[in-house]
Amino acid sequence: MREEENFNDILTKTAGRLTNIVLLGFFTVLCSLPVVTAGAAFTALNSATKAYLYKNEDKALRVFFAVFKKHFKISTIVWLINLAAIAVLVWDLVYYRTGSSTIDILASSAVFTLLLFVMYEISLIFVIIGEEVSNDVVDCFKMSLRMAMHHFWRTSCLILITGAVFSTVYYFFRGLLPFSPGLIAYLSWQIIPEIFKAEKKRLKALENQNQ
Repeated sequence: MREEENFNDILTKTAGRLTNIVLLGFFTVLCSLPVVTAGAAFTALNSATKAYLYKNEDKALRVFFAVFKKHFKISTIVWLINLAAIAVLVWDLVYYRTGSSTIDILASSAVFTLLLFVMYEISLIFVIIGEEVSNDVVDCFKMSLRMAMHHFWRTSCLILITGAVFSTVYYFFRGLLPFSPGLIAYLSWQIIPEIFKAEKKRLKALENQNQ
């Protein structure tokens, strides 16, 4: 009898978790459709996922829309800056890839490196906004790049998770693509707390050295 109750509890929790993952993913895509609002949607997704996983918040969608509204301005500014940077860098990459000279090859490599920096920065900046570490746009960019570089391997895992989930869903379960952001956030939040914990430890060590 107890085993059956335990099984039912596990089943209920699993169903609830899947439901939240699906709903958060769907509303993230829905709120990102105007494109310019995607930054606020990413911030809301990360905060809602954290609240559900680590704060036992059952109403994840309520958290999602509250954070979407609260951090809309800074998230949108950050997103538009990133969007503009990506557009310019992709255009440059396509332009230089058409050439075959040494300068073209070197320029193409440099642009690709800058694109990687943007990817690493994006993987953390909306988490930082949701964590309310800073309300300053420049500080958010600095912190995200600093954390990404100091915790390179963990941040690389976040990028790999995003690529792996999107690729798998796109090629094998294309109909589920609108729900994939929820799964990406769920998997990423198995790693993100370790990045923040390691960063706090690093900053504390630096503070002790300076005393």
